[in-house]
Amino acid sequence: MEMIYQKLAVVGEVGAGKTQFIHTISEISPFATEAKSSVDIGKEYTTVGIDYGRLMLADHIALGIYGLPGQQRFQMLWEMVRRGLWGLLVLVRFNDDAKIHVLHEILDYFFATKKDLPLVIGLTHCDEAASDDDINLLLDSIQYTLDDHQLQAPVVPVDPRDVESSLMLLSLFDSLQNPAEDFEEKLHVI
Repeated sequence: MEMIYQKLAVVGEVGAGKTQFIHTISEISPFATEAKSSVDIGKEYTTVGIDYGRLMLADHIALGIYGLPGQQRFQMLWEMVRRGLWGLLVLVRFNDDAKIHVLHEILDYFFATKKDLPLVIGLTHCDEAASDDDINLLLDSIQYTLDDHQLQAPVVPVDPRDVESSLMLLSLFDSLQNPAEDFEEKLHVI
């Protein structure tokens, strides 16, 4: 049987957990392109290229996982990965200064011409929220952004350090790729 190769792009703002997500689920030693940050971004290292990992989904299906920086200046990297995507995972970091404009820029780019790309939004760092109300405010902003782009996507909490949590996102992509009769039943929002 011929090997099938799928591509998943993981994009999001600085510190959202893209590199950690790839390290958590990759079956190979991931290729990471982190460099010491020259500005204060809340962490010592940041991704400056494409992180890469791989996961076998079945005996003949390999998933290439491409971690991409979320800043617009890295659109040349987005372009390198965009064609032939199996899915787009956008990680949104919960914090007091959520960068919803980054989500807008990512959606503008990846969905400018193609609206049928499977999309999942992973909400990271939820443990830093002072209350559920804070998370709900961010969820409202994410939903408004999706509505503004005329997109539907499951929005789910994820801990990129946890294997089960991370693999749950992949099962969502599988259900989006193989939809049941009623998409609304598969759509899960916190």
